Amino acid sequence: MKHVSASQFIMLLTIYLYSENAAFLISPIFKTASYNTVLSVLLGGVMGLIIILIGTAVARKNEREYFAVFGKYIVGKWVHIPLMLLLAGYLLHRASMSMRNIEDFLLVNHLPTTPQAVIAIILGTAVALTVRAGIQAIARIAEAIFFVNLFLLIVLTPLLLGIELHIPMLRAFVTNFELNRTAAGMLQATPWFGDAFVVLFIFPHLKHRMKISRMVVWGLVFSMILIMSYLVPSLLAFGPELGGKMTYPVMEYVRSMRIADFIETLDPFLTILYIPAVILKISLLIYAAVISLARLLALHDYKPLAFSVSAIVVGYSVHFVNNTAELLHFMTVYWPTYAICMQLIPAVYWVVLKIRGENIALPEPKDR
Repeated sequence: MKHVSASQFIMLLTIYLYSENAAFLISPIFKTASYNTVLSVLLGGVMGLIIILIGTAVARKNEREYFAVFGKYIVGKWVHIPLMLLLAGYLLHRASMSMRNIEDFLLVNHLPTTPQAVIAIILGTAVALTVRAGIQAIARIAEAIFFVNLFLLIVLTPLLLGIELHIPMLRAFVTNFELNRTAAGMLQATPWFGDAFVVLFIFPHLKHRMKISRMVVWGLVFSMILIMSYLVPSLLAFGPELGGKMTYPVMEYVRSMRIADFIETLDPFLTILYIPAVILKISLLIYAAVISLARLLALHDYKPLAFSVSAIVVGYSVHFVNNTAELLHFMTVYWPTYAICMQLIPAVYWVVLKIRGENIALPEPKDR
């Protein structure tokens, strides 16, 4: 079995958590948490970390076997199969939502006259090929994206800070504390970080001597730094009211920058950061779903499912909602509660493990 190294895992987790959060979480959470946005995101990151660590605790029960295989020995076959189908459905639903976010982003900012179906098919082809290439290819792509993001962050940060920011607004982060807004913002931010519970499904690919919990913490910390590097300047530039009404506040913030006559705007650089990173996230979500479905169906190779499942995600993304406004409303109002419920399903296995203790006969791991 091909394994992912510790450094690759940290980079993969960083890009996985940062990509969509920096691109599409900022506007909804501005609207929800107002000046409590920074605190809400930090608390959401902590709650998401707890969800991830619960998943890794379950995976450690049988490190060399997939969760889809050994889960039935914990809660029983007829409980495990429906729960696994729910989780696989959630992963594919999540991948469809992410793909729809990219489609709308490209349509609004770069390809307004291109049919949405064409964009979806191109993205779906890239995702399907990445999924078929396997987890090691996904990890290597994450390495490249990580260093590109790091380089552009170092280059762009001085330019971003050169824009007029309302620095006195920083006081409002402390003086305008509202418990209800903070709680609502935390509820909204938690599933964006809790999405990394996908580690549970790829655990056998991680080197078993790695300190997974420590790697998860570092991945979350690095992703939080990247997210805050966009979130805080955008909040100081526009404020929560105006920023909450923008679909892509970070894009508007970057567009307000002018370097010289030969560079009109820097938003193409932002697209370079967003698109490959979100495609990587979609690929990992689909890979986790496909590998789990393959094990449930007793298939030795997941690759025959890669293109068909990716096609389903493409079709669903096109018909996910009617427009961007509906997508933002769904992500703000309905999705957080649904996502948290799905992400807490591994907690059921964790509770059963705690109750039953060591009295669980797990299968012997197979060398693959």
